[in-house]
Amino acid sequence: MKQPDEGNLFTDLMELGPAPTMAREIVVIVISIAIVAVLFAIVGTSVPAFVALGVIVAFMGVRFVIGLRHWEKRS
Repeated sequence: MKQPDEGNLFTDLMELGPAPTMAREIVVIVISIAIVAVLFAIVGTSVPAFVALGVIVAFMGVRFVIGLRHWEKRS
């Protein structure tokens, strides 16, 4: 995991792993939710859209839990 002074919001959004700090990860989650909401507005509600939503929510949850372990070690 990177140090908090490395990278920026764009790299935090694009990485598979969690952001260097919990605050930055929360911002990434909020932005991801906004992007998913816009996609739902464009695509509409369908089964594939809900499956994609489930995958995204699970991925963000796993990412946050992994980050939680790293953030606690740094404290």
